[in-house]
Amino acid sequence: MRISVIIVSYNVKEFLQQCILSLKNALDGMEHEIIVVDNDSVDGSVNLIRQKFPEILLIENHSNKGFAAACNQGLAIARGEFILLLNPDTMLQEDTINVMVKFFEDHPEAGAAGCKILNADGTLQLACRRTFPTPAVALPKLLGLSRLFPKVKAFSRYNLTYLDPDQMTEVDAVSGSFLMFRRTVYEKIGGLDEAYFLYGEDLDYCYRIKKGGWKIFYVPGTKIIHYKGESTKHAAFDNFVVFYRAMDIFSRKHFTRSYSLVTDIIFKCGIFFRGLISFGGRIFRRRIVMFVDGIALSAAILVAHQLQPRPIPGYSSLLSMLIFYLLLWLGTGYSIGLYDRRELSYSRAVVASVLSFFASLIFNLAFKDFIYSPHMLIWSFIIVTLFLPGWRVILLFLQRRRIIQPASSLSKALLSRRTIIIGAGKEGERIARKLKTHIEHGFEILGFVDKNYGSEDIVGFPFLGLVSDLPEIIRINRATEIIFTTDRFNNDDILGIVDRIKQYRTNIKIVPRQLDYILGKSSVENIEDIPLLEVDYNLFHMGNRVSKRVFDLVVSVAGVILLAPFMIPLAYLMGYKFHKTVFIGVEGTQIEALTFIKRNGGNHARVFINRFPLLFSIIAGDLSLVGSELIPVGNSERSLRYKPGLTGLFRVSKNHRTDEIDKQNYEYLYMQNHSLFLDVEIILKTILKI
Repeated sequence: MRISVIIVSYNVKEFLQQCILSLKNALDGMEHEIIVVDNDSVDGSVNLIRQKFPEILLIENHSNKGFAAACNQGLAIARGEFILLLNPDTMLQEDTINVMVKFFEDHPEAGAAGCKILNADGTLQLACRRTFPTPAVALPKLLGLSRLFPKVKAFSRYNLTYLDPDQMTEVDAVSGSFLMFRRTVYEKIGGLDEAYFLYGEDLDYCYRIKKGGWKIFYVPGTKIIHYKGESTKHAAFDNFVVFYRAMDIFSRKHFTRSYSLVTDIIFKCGIFFRGLISFGGRIFRRRIVMFVDGIALSAAILVAHQLQPRPIPGYSSLLSMLIFYLLLWLGTGYSIGLYDRRELSYSRAVVASVLSFFASLIFNLAFKDFIYSPHMLIWSFIIVTLFLPGWRVILLFLQRRRIIQPASSLSKALLSRRTIIIGAGKEGERIARKLKTHIEHGFEILGFVDKNYGSEDIVGFPFLGLVSDLPEIIRINRATEIIFTTDRFNNDDILGIVDRIKQYRTNIKIVPRQLDYILGKSSVENIEDIPLLEVDYNLFHMGNRVSKRVFDLVVSVAGVILLAPFMIPLAYLMGYKFHKTVFIGVEGTQIEALTFIKRNGGNHARVFINRFPLLFSIIAGDLSLVGSELIPVGNSERSLRYKPGLTGLFRVSKNHRTDEIDKQNYEYLYMQNHSLFLDVEIILKTILKI
């Protein structure tokens, strides 16, 4: 076997197919094998290999093992005289493999080599030739000096930008997107270091190759295109964090003993601060609405300051008011779900303003000397109520009038409704066509998901994968809207799927044949003759989860403190004893909890006495005061959607039946309409019933 090519793939089906086709042309006439290691892709990559390239050796992982570990899986079965690690988002020239093999034949001292790598726009990809990141080499890059002075050797040694890109050069390292080496290298130094999940493993491997006595070369006689970042942009981890962690691993592994403590500290500080800046940029892009609100709030408070009675107090006392109101308003907005899935909801912005105003008044009454002034609070409330909902209304108006387009940077970040249609049948096609022609509603159709693989192109949109992989598909495509069609999925299917994706920031919409089966409150949006019903689970909003947990803690702790000194002795005198019972938990889990039962094995304890010890499990967070039905293990095969509780909506219903479907409907009704007041009402009705 002349050469083994190992490709590690992760959710880049289209790029993978293009890569293999170009690779086959480059390997024509040469004895070879292609090994694809798939790291649990959900985009149909595995299905593509099996159907279109059955001759390829396929290793299918059921979790993302990382690049280094997956490469080692391929290396373990590779038989070639030469081995090529190749990224799936690359495209080779027809002569690439022949040129590289000829180079190794002419240069026996070469242990590894990489070719010229171009970006999609034709520019040189700097990572294709590198120097090891010693502190003296890495610091100018971390500080941005290499970008400012790319032709100055002292600052640009890491990527060797001072050298001619068409000059063959001995280098320290080449890119792992195209890393070719002799089999004898692998036999001597082994596989890649799996301490690196992604990034840095190619640098580390090149370091070990050179340490083993071989040379590494940059060979510009042939080239490839690398669509950099296509695999990593779908990853379930933060690329910036992984990259800078890899740099830290490399420096600790190879340079700690070679440099002074001071140099090592400076180097690591550089890595840390560069990573911090990158991470901050990511946070800003994700929370752009919150940052815009912060600016609008600051502007509103400054305007309110100018409207104070003359003479205007100094700005020094304004700072406390500004910080206080920023934290209060943004925190209130976050707690009611404004920054969860409804960032452009002007009605929620108004609610946040009102709640923040009343909270400010209460705080001002308690700490009169702390807040700026009552006039300031009133003016701030008025202006904030105009500014924050106002910019949302203006933005939506401009987009609806097509004055700004969803493709622009700000409007795309705020207005684009990244939509997945669940159901690739006739109804799904009809919805896609309608949404495609009504761009003023901001729906950006990402593609279709269904129970089985369908056509790769459906009315101009791709087939994204199977509904069983929907959570991963949502994460990879950063979907914000999910639209269900009822010609392919019935009510039970939809509710089960919605329950599985409840932790994602997605708005759930249903196109029903009949509207009467929707449980709880919903909003309707009409696209011509298509009614999109939005289903919202209040129970899973961050603010509601926090308030529910605090309520559970306060009530259960108070109940234990006030009642335990009486209840436990009373239960003992009445012939009860503690008993460990195992209940069904959320999604198949089990919960161990204490209850009271009769010591003599007689009739079961009264409900109030029997369930009193469960307050301890509520304090521990295993149960809730109000929740799903409390079911001992073995009594049912039900899968609960949320924590079981001492009582629940089903228990206090006047017209409840005993069938399982009805119980589940009450659970969905509670999830959609949950509030603290509803919990209090259920508890009071339960007490009255007892």
